Amino acid sequence: MDYNTVSFPGLGIGEFTINPTAFKITDNITIEWYAIIICAAIFVAYFVCDRLAKRFSIKGDDILDILLIGLPAGFVGARVWYILGDLQSFDSLLDMISVWNGGLAIYGGIFGGCLAAFFVCRHKKISFLNLLDLGGIGFMVGQIIGRWGNFFNVEVFGVQTDLPWRMGVGVDCIAEYVHPLFLYESLWNLLGLLLILGYMDFRRFRGELFLMYTAWYGIGRAWMEPLRDSAYNLHIFGIRVNMVLAILLAVAAIALFVILRVKKPEKLRVLSVPRKEPVSNYEAQFEELREQDEPGEGEPTEEPQSAPEEDSPEPGDESAEEAEPEAAPKNLPPEEDIGAPSAEDREEKRKEEEPWQK
Repeated sequence: MDYNTVSFPGLGIGEFTINPTAFKITDNITIEWYAIIICAAIFVAYFVCDRLAKRFSIKGDDILDILLIGLPAGFVGARVWYILGDLQSFDSLLDMISVWNGGLAIYGGIFGGCLAAFFVCRHKKISFLNLLDLGGIGFMVGQIIGRWGNFFNVEVFGVQTDLPWRMGVGVDCIAEYVHPLFLYESLWNLLGLLLILGYMDFRRFRGELFLMYTAWYGIGRAWMEPLRDSAYNLHIFGIRVNMVLAILLAVAAIALFVILRVKKPEKLRVLSVPRKEPVSNYEAQFEELREQDEPGEGEPTEEPQSAPEEDSPEPGDESAEEAEPEAAPKNLPPEEDIGAPSAEDREEKRKEEEPWQK
């Protein structure tokens, strides 16, 4: 049944109608609010991981490469997991690939995305455990936002309740009041994200934050699954798959967390966070070329020689005028003749003295 009416009477919010279609491109092609919210969740999660990548010794370019490969793999994994949990509902291959009719499972998406990321990390020689730590934060961010897509589709709610924060759902009018599971999970993951971000700088071994994410989400999913409407539970042989898996993963993550904290294996020890963000390949090549052009340490640098500038004395500066050397006279006689009388001068002086001698 496709519900379209929602209310929160305990919070003072009356009935209102939700249209899951944001807008139409053609009569057969529509853009749903669910798709817009999921895309927004992916974008915000990528932005957060890109900002934090340097703390985990991962380049921003590598984050984008992993996303471009891991995202399709996670989408396929989420669809396959959903099909395996409700196989009797699919009659043909067309039904299996009709994702526009709904049907994605979060655990399948995480497994598929992590598997693809593992091979990318091996190819790029990136620490897979560091990536898991960063990915745990990204998963939290994506789930906080993405769960609101269920709200716009008026789906994945819980069993009936009369709690103050109950959510009313129905077709054109409120038919029943149920647990708003989308809100529970969104708030639970928000609290877990704050705890992980606060602990991030204190991690001691690689993979520690991902274990925290696995344990936190597993605990939350374990207590929320019994509240979920049976129509939204995946069953295999009558067993709620997601609840059992959540409990097993939470227990395993907590046990492994405690063991690694006690034993402190040297191979998993967190190295110091680099002060400078790793640069991309293009930036590294540019930096290498620039260093080749610059002289090395101890090598003299050639500076252009320029003629010395003469200081012109300011007007009225007598000391500057006195200090200025006089121009040498042209065609000076030899140094020994300077100041000696010439032959003509001596002859003229002799004639002047002769009358007095007589």
